[in-house]
Parts: sequence; C-alpha cells; structure tokens
Amino acid sequence: MADSKQDKHEKALDLTEAALEALDSGDEAKADKLIDQAKKLDPSALQEVVADLAEAEKADGHDLQAMDGIDLEDDGEFEEEDDEDEEAQERAR
Repeated sequence: MADSKQDKHEKALDLTEAALEALDSGDEAKADKLIDQAKKLDPSALQEVVADLAEAEKADGHDLQAMDGIDLEDDGEFEEEDDEDEEAQERAR
C-alpha cells in the first residue's frame, strides 16, 4: 500500500512538471488538464513543486511565470485564480 501512495506521488510530480512545460510552451488547456490530474492523484505533490519553485526563485531571483494563475489556498488545495481576482489585486497594489 505504501508503494501505491509513493507511486501516486511520483506520478503527480511528473504531471505537475509536464503542466509547467505546457504552460511554458503556451498550452494552457493542456496544463490545466495535467494539473487537475495531479490534484486528483496527490495534491501534496503540487505543493512540493510550488515550494521548490519558490525556493529556486529566491535563490535565482527569477519570477515564477510558469505558475502564474495558480494559487495555493489556505486549505492546502490549488485553485486557479480568476482574472477578476487578479485585477483586484493589481488595483490594490
């Protein structure tokens, strides 16, 4: 059973990385599908990738452009941001 959980986590990590590649190439629809699949398998894998990217961003001083529009909510689940929410945040700045 532990192997199954580890396998799901690894698969979710792979799907998340593939989603980042799809976003980088401009295929948002494919990225959304991959993220949804990863969430169903193991949401903690998404959290892990975001944490790794945030750490890399701090170390390299780069933006997380590939993850733009994906928000890790307080409940630990990912949720895509609405354009309206993003616009409200921009106005608040």
